[in-house]
Amino acid sequence: MVFERKVLSMDTLIFHSKMKALLWVIAAFDECMVQERSWWLCPSKCRFSKPLTLGWRYPPHGWLKYNISGMATEEAMGCGSMLRDEDELVRALFLGPCDAIDADSAELGAIIIALDVIIEIGWSGIGSIIGENGSLVAYNWLLNKDRRPWSQQATFADLERRLACVHEVTFSKAKPNGIEMANTLAAAGMKRLGMFKAWW
Repeated sequence: MVFERKVLSMDTLIFHSKMKALLWVIAAFDECMVQERSWWLCPSKCRFSKPLTLGWRYPPHGWLKYNISGMATEEAMGCGSMLRDEDELVRALFLGPCDAIDADSAELGAIIIALDVIIEIGWSGIGSIIGENGSLVAYNWLLNKDRRPWSQQATFADLERRLACVHEVTFSKAKPNGIEMANTLAAAGMKRLGMFKAWW
């Protein structure tokens, strides 16, 4: 950071530290599951438990899975997502505020950002991706074009353009507790000033 003359705020530094530690814990202790919502408030008091059968489902061999979440309150809206492979290793994530009218629209915006990240990291055209989201309304919008509201036709046009750039994307509705980490990222994203994206 010194050589590149970059400045990092304390909030961003704490966020990066907590995120890297969380990813390490998830990778190192596969027999345990972290209560991810508690992690962001107080990692030292975060409980570990055995994995739940209703939790995250592995994608088929050779596929990646994007867990996508959009959240809205009266004060703010945010979105978050995490791309993981069949070994549950995190390949990319993003979180931040979003411009939407409600939680379903925020989730739609998160799907578009997820597709942008797939294109940016060069995964498009290489393999298949599952987009798993928590909103039943947004899921139905993806499956049935007739149910899409006219007020958001420009957003859906953006979505279709990005889908045309990606090799194969299949959407599914998440099970309970299946996108807990994406929900945690979306909640944290509501408090950020800008969008944070990372992949490796």
